[in-house]
Amino acid sequence: MSRSGSKKKRKREDLNILSGSTRPRREGIEIDTENMEQRADSVDYISQLPDHIIHQIIGRLRCNKDTARACILSTRWRDIWISFSSLVFDQRKIIGQLSGLKTSSEGQTRIQRNMEMFANYVDETLQRHVELNDGRIQKFVLHITYCKSELTTHVDQWIDLAIRNNIKETITALRVNGCKLGPCNDLNLSNLQKLCLGKLRVNEQMIENLIRACPLLEDFRLIHATGLKLFKVSNLPKLKRIDLFTCSELKEVNLQAPNLETFWYVVVKYRSYKIDLSTCNALKSLTLEDATLKDESFQNNLSCFPALEKLVLSKCNFLKNITISSYKLKTLILRECKQLEGADIISPNLLSFEYKGEKMPFTSLNPSSLKEAKLYFKPSGQGEPRLSNEDNHTPWFARLQGFLDKFDYSRGLKLVVRSDKNIVIYERPKGIFLPQVYDLKLDVVKSSVNLEDLLDYILRTCFPLTLSSLSTSRSRLPKLVCKKLITREKDPSCCTYNASGNKCWRHLLDNVETENLVNGKSKSEWIAWLRSSKSKFKINCFRLSWKHSKHVSQGLKG
Repeated sequence: MSRSGSKKKRKREDLNILSGSTRPRREGIEIDTENMEQRADSVDYISQLPDHIIHQIIGRLRCNKDTARACILSTRWRDIWISFSSLVFDQRKIIGQLSGLKTSSEGQTRIQRNMEMFANYVDETLQRHVELNDGRIQKFVLHITYCKSELTTHVDQWIDLAIRNNIKETITALRVNGCKLGPCNDLNLSNLQKLCLGKLRVNEQMIENLIRACPLLEDFRLIHATGLKLFKVSNLPKLKRIDLFTCSELKEVNLQAPNLETFWYVVVKYRSYKIDLSTCNALKSLTLEDATLKDESFQNNLSCFPALEKLVLSKCNFLKNITISSYKLKTLILRECKQLEGADIISPNLLSFEYKGEKMPFTSLNPSSLKEAKLYFKPSGQGEPRLSNEDNHTPWFARLQGFLDKFDYSRGLKLVVRSDKNIVIYERPKGIFLPQVYDLKLDVVKSSVNLEDLLDYILRTCFPLTLSSLSTSRSRLPKLVCKKLITREKDPSCCTYNASGNKCWRHLLDNVETENLVNGKSKSEWIAWLRSSKSKFKINCFRLSWKHSKHVSQGLKG
């Protein structure tokens, strides 16, 4: 048999395998494989994509396994992958997690062998890549979880090789975690734009040397750093963002950064400190998580930021009565500020508001211009959430219902009410009637989110046991529930290619039933509240049951 004939025979056998059969095809049926190949080639659009587009696609894939799958699509993709100028070396994935190894002599031998294997792998891959790509490296990522002195020489060589081969992203972005830094005297990072230092011991002189070495720095983040008592920044005209996250010994912050746009400051210990942001007049986003922040200090700093668009106050437990007056403010988040009694909010252009706490300190806020809001009320005690009809509870709910009534629902806003495992969606509400419960989560959802996407989000994140709609007109929810839940596939194929193994709600939902609110036998207080609402709304209620899963358990707890 000729070579071309045997090739065609193999292709015919391949076709039989794909169709589920290895038997010879029946006589009388002829398949023109050459024309089939021509037609397939004529629509092979992915192989015709420009190189830079394929590079972009490969660069956005999560791991080498996904990249390898994608490259099966085309021989040209495989060739481009080999020459791809983005290199990621993660020690954990290449040789497994080393932290769990025993400290016995056998364990030490395994660690030594694994480090040698990792070093050889990176050496060979880097060398082969440089030879294939004329010395071009776009991105170089090195993630090391276990490093001893034998490996440090290799690390120095790898970084030096990457820099000598015109690497771009390491020069403009650098992340250093869990290392021992020297004095940083002779650094020259003239193109560095982003610098993140994590789990390091640093001092004032090292920070000063780093700043001097990075004149174009735009983003500076210091996370879980020790040893630093004064953080001072100046002479960085392009600096736009600073994050200081749990730097446990920090006592003073002094920022001379007139072009700074984002400042994130998180303190976990109760300690006195001094912070000066008086020159940061261009600040647009401010996040403060500081248990010692007091009213006067907050007001003095806030007055320096006329361009502020986003303000986040989280766990600022010393705040009691504050005024937030900002014409340009668009997003405001007040989260678990336990002592906050009053927040006078004067922000006519506010679009998004979030609150989490035990009280309602924002009664002066006019929500008519808001496009979305989240209001999460936590009970102060540890008891089980329950319905309450106590007289001293009613005025609080009356104020809350009055606040919710002021939203402009004519613009398509939706209200979602959650308590424990129960969820209610208000469609086109005219007048709000809330269940009097101690734990309430209220979401005013912006009009751009349609009901189907909202339902999908609720099922994906909350795993409710009852799902209801309250509306003054005909609800769209029953038809949608029937379409997405009741008539769903028994064995959906939506997560077939989910590499992580996590399945969506469609695989976890066990059963859906319509709750009878007229003659039903349920004695649930929530169902009783729904029955009491029938005179005000048209109500549809569905009861859901879920298969046991850690994802469901987490959703029910949340």
